[in-house]
Amino acid sequence: MNTEEVVEKVINGVVNINVQKMVIDRYMRMEEMHGSGSGFVICKDVVATNYHVVSGTEDVFVTTIDGRNFKGRIYDFDKTLDLAFVKVDNLGIDPLILGDSDRIKVGEMVLAIGNPLGILGSPTVTFGIISALKRTIYTDDSIYENLIQTDAAINPGNSGGPLVNMRGEIIGITSTIIANVQGIGFAIPINTLKVLLNSLQKYGKIVKPTLGIRGVTINDMIAEYYRLPVRQGVWVLDVQRGGPADRAGLKRGDIILELDDKEVIGIEDLRYKLETLMDKDSSELLVMRKNDKIRLKVTHISE
Repeated sequence: MNTEEVVEKVINGVVNINVQKMVIDRYMRMEEMHGSGSGFVICKDVVATNYHVVSGTEDVFVTTIDGRNFKGRIYDFDKTLDLAFVKVDNLGIDPLILGDSDRIKVGEMVLAIGNPLGILGSPTVTFGIISALKRTIYTDDSIYENLIQTDAAINPGNSGGPLVNMRGEIIGITSTIIANVQGIGFAIPINTLKVLLNSLQKYGKIVKPTLGIRGVTINDMIAEYYRLPVRQGVWVLDVQRGGPADRAGLKRGDIILELDDKEVIGIEDLRYKLETLMDKDSSELLVMRKNDKIRLKVTHISE
């Protein structure tokens, strides 16, 4: 398909999202703030977007490409993954086709579609390539893993819009997690969103696997002070009795190094990796106990 055909196939399913939030200003007064972003129709009467676009509000206003306005509500969300679903009754737009983000390749041409800066009217389309895969980004309070990097322009207001391949399939959800950076944009892989969507359709809500532990991120200072044998991972401080980790044999003092053969950097990283395994019944931990490495199979329990 050429660019025009891809845009024609996708653009009707892209929407503008506006929110109103009440915040406290520096003089301790309540002030109304307005924000905007993008989204796209993922199943009947449900729009996918970024969590940070709709966080802190209950009322979400959705505008379609033909100018129709709807009042939606937050269906469910996952703050860790920065994804949210908005329910919009009687939207009447066909869902877009979801691709397979595990099959994309560096150099592949893509389009980013959204509403930069909250500009009303038809969504803006930008063109680029996949620049890199499996990027990890650290912010002040979050860690984002397995991101798609693209040079397609992604500006404020684009967040939550689709990243589209040249077959007209959605392969990612664009996100402006790093502001004021030229030539670098990021998107959350669509397969991550599919896991949440499957949970939503199966249970009516997003369910999250839990290990049942309390732990701390190991850094150089902690490792040196407590004379730990490694300088990254999760140091287990407590294990919930009868929980998944307890039944698997995890013990206080163990250090979690890997989850399903992927290294665990810290506690937030462990939470993130667990949430991407929502569709699995079990996973394997690589654990250091004293100076020995052991593998434990953990059966998931969701909350």
